Amino acid sequence: MRVRWLSGYGAALASAALVGLFTVLNKWLLVEEVPALTAGAWTYLAAGLALLPWAIKAGGLHSKRPLIMLLWLLAGSVFGPSLYFLGLKLTSGVQGVLMINMEAVFTALLAFVIFREHLTLTTLSASVAIVAGGLWLSWPHSGASLLAGDGLGNLLIALGYLGWGTENNLGRLLGEEIPAVTLVSLKALLAGVVMGGLALAFGQPLAVPLRVVPGIVASGAFSLGLSLAFFYMAMRHIGAGRTGLISSTSTFWGVLGALLLLHESLTSKVLAGGLLMVVGLILFAWESTQQNRGASS
Repeated sequence: MRVRWLSGYGAALASAALVGLFTVLNKWLLVEEVPALTAGAWTYLAAGLALLPWAIKAGGLHSKRPLIMLLWLLAGSVFGPSLYFLGLKLTSGVQGVLMINMEAVFTALLAFVIFREHLTLTTLSASVAIVAGGLWLSWPHSGASLLAGDGLGNLLIALGYLGWGTENNLGRLLGEEIPAVTLVSLKALLAGVVMGGLALAFGQPLAVPLRVVPGIVASGAFSLGLSLAFFYMAMRHIGAGRTGLISSTSTFWGVLGALLLLHESLTSKVLAGGLLMVVGLILFAWESTQQNRGASS
């Protein structure tokens, strides 16, 4: 039992670290002058192909809800990835990592809208803190435009996470019929094809230098694909609640990766925005802990 718990916590930490590094590795690809849509296409294709054998083994690609499937694919394979990579091109790696927290906000708020889940004061307060942190990060210097540079980049990333928040909620319905790994592999493969098509439409070449191929594999197959395997391994050993709480540390690992790999610096503005987001994450974690205690009592 102790070995299973230790391996569960280790898998959860590994998943969180890989999720945080996903943005860092993608930013590195963009710094290496790989066009945004091209980088997204190859990253998602790498992830989808890495998960494909697992997805084929799991099977179950059938749904009685074709409209839900279509909306899920549009949100998670078209709008989410495309806007995320376009936004990441314009902002820093550290800010891109911190914007990850917007996914939790949109997922919670859309769950309230779509499934009429109870929206507690704690969830609302956490959402306000995270959104405030995102606004603080994106607010331009005096005289600058909000829709330019970091501000525009962060806005596009936030809209991308709105797409992924929508995908998370619609995926709950599809997950009743289709294994999660099959859904993720399908989403990644389609996202790669869509962004590849968009790259060609906007005159971005699909060819990339050989020096960035390891980064594409690391970002797609490992950070995106392997993180999912670790996540489900952790859920089997320590439960969804504890795994979700540990997953919230992905921001920390992402910021650390941006500092070490991208050699970015932490400004007072980034620290203040990050602190607001950390407060929101703590509130989300606290509420999740209370709900788990209530469910087990």
